[in-house]
Amino acid sequence: MDRKTRLEENEKLFREVNERVEQLQEGVSGADQHWVCECGDETCFVQLTAVLPEYREVRSREDWFLIAPDHEKVEVERVVDRRDGYWVVEKYDL
Repeated sequence: MDRKTRLEENEKLFREVNERVEQLQEGVSGADQHWVCECGDETCFVQLTAVLPEYREVRSREDWFLIAPDHEKVEVERVVDRRDGYWVVEKYDL
């Protein structure tokens, strides 16, 4: 498997984890929720903090991902927003 494909597979896995976290946190309001960094590094388990509406805003675009600061992979994505505690990246070709 080439590097780009491996990155994409890892990102999809972390996205699925966060979708499950979202389901579990559905009834929680007000407090920050914790998410898994959606970068492509399979060894990354950094937890990010964001309220559910912010996470859903990122999820509203299938080519946007929530990552820890400085975890972007410049060969496949660009940073579109730097927020307190996490960044939002956009994939080049999803």
